[in-house]
Formats: sequence, structure tokens, C-alpha cells
Amino acid sequence: MAIKILVVDDASFTRDLIRRTLRKQFPVAEIEEAVNGRKAQQLMSKITFDMVLCDWEMPEMTGVELLKWCREQPAYKKDAVPFVMITSRGDKSHVVEAVQSGVTDYLGKPFSSEQLVNKVLSAAKKHGLEGRLSSQKPRDSIAPGGVGAASLDVLMGAGKSAPVQATKFASADAPVASVKDVKIPTLVRFEGKQFRCMVIQFSKTEATMFIKSDDVVPQVLGQAVLDLELAGKVNRLNYFVQSVATTEKKHDSTFLTVVLNLIDQDSEKEAFIKQLFDSL
Repeated sequence: MAIKILVVDDASFTRDLIRRTLRKQFPVAEIEEAVNGRKAQQLMSKITFDMVLCDWEMPEMTGVELLKWCREQPAYKKDAVPFVMITSRGDKSHVVEAVQSGVTDYLGKPFSSEQLVNKVLSAAKKHGLEGRLSSQKPRDSIAPGGVGAASLDVLMGAGKSAPVQATKFASADAPVASVKDVKIPTLVRFEGKQFRCMVIQFSKTEATMFIKSDDVVPQVLGQAVLDLELAGKVNRLNYFVQSVATTEKKHDSTFLTVVLNLIDQDSEKEAFIKQLFDSL
């Protein structure tokens, strides 16, 4: 019997990445998607899933709220179904809350395809599901950098010639948000590596930054998590790498210019970004 996996995330980019990575590595798996915890509850009431991969921050119902609900259901007790939390919220208090609520494992954003596959394999082994997960031999290659071609449909409009527009918080008839020149020293993460950067331009959908080229060379279409602060509160925002270029016309330029495009689509981060943008 094929293993049934539920992927829960409000960002279509992330759902697409996870779905395509799992289908590539475990072709036998049956994968369903939900855009938030409420939709997940509806699916889980109709279908008994063998594993849940869930984001933390979502509208209507958070990942930890869904986790607590799951552990109250006879079919989704901790010893019955693995629940893997996938989120940029990696501080100790949130990890402890997830563990106390019955999480099986925790995967921080940004993550690589290999890290995702390893977490799924580990969770499956804990529940004796590895046979159903790998009853058909996984494919050998894993897309490097975690995204690559895995999310081209989302980024390129599902095969259309015109690229998909970035998520915008304004209404359809509102003017496009302007870009502000800034100097914001902060932290950025690309697949587990954290280092300092300087944000030099910021809008409600994009962030342009300088990074040292010897720190890391981000992969175009890879994931990024950017720390931004307002009124003493740090928010971790999820982006994908739109472009990478040298700041000088030579291959060994000391700094790179990296343009990030926003992935997050929840109302709390929308409000945070608007307030931050207005304050700059």
C-alpha cells in the first residue's frame, strides 16, 4: 500500500518544492496538499494520512495548533503518525512547544532537498513506514540547493512564457509598491548557513542585499530566510533567490548583489512588512 503524505503550507512555492522533491525521491508516495490548518483538518477527517509535513506560521490555524488537534484524534496519535514541523521558527521556545505538543521531528527553513528527504526517511523509520516509503526504488539524483527545477512551475507560471508575478499585498487596482533605498545590517540564512548581510533596497515583495562572495554563493531559486527587525521584534521572512550578480565586472568580486523575492503569504507577516516598509 502506498504511503499517504499530507503537506501543509500557505506558501505555494514551498508546497511545490516539497511535493516535487518527494515525488522525485519516492515515486510510490501519494501526496496531498493543504493551504492551512483548517483545510488540513478537513482532508484528515476524510483521508487517513501516514505522515504530515507542516509549516508553523499559517493563517486561520497555525502548525502547532494543527499538531495539538492531531494528537487528540485517535487516528493521529504520536505513536501512530509522524508529524514533521517545517518552519523558520527555530528558537528554543518554539522547539520546546512543538516537542511538548507531540511533534516527531523539526526541519528548519531554508532546507535542502537532501535534508527534507532525510527527515522524511527518519520519521518513517521511527514508525516502521520505511518499507512503504521505499517500496519503489527512489531516484538517484536530488536537485542541488533545495529548489532548482523543483519550483519552476510556480515561478514561471506553470509553463507559460511570461514569469509569474511576485506576491503582492495590494489590491489588483492599486499601484505597485515602490522600492526604498536602505542600509539595514542583518542576518540571512541559505540552507542552514547563517551570516551577516546588508540590505540596500527593500519593498513589500523584494529585498536586495550585499553579501561577501567568500561566505556563500546562493543558488538562484534557492531558499533564504531574512531576519528583519521593527520596534524590537525580529521577524524571520521567507524568500527565494531571484538573482545573484557580482558588484564589479570581474569574476572574483569581493561582494555579491542578491535579490530576494518574498514567499510568505500570511496576514501577520503582511502587516509586519507594511509597517516596516512605512517606517523606512
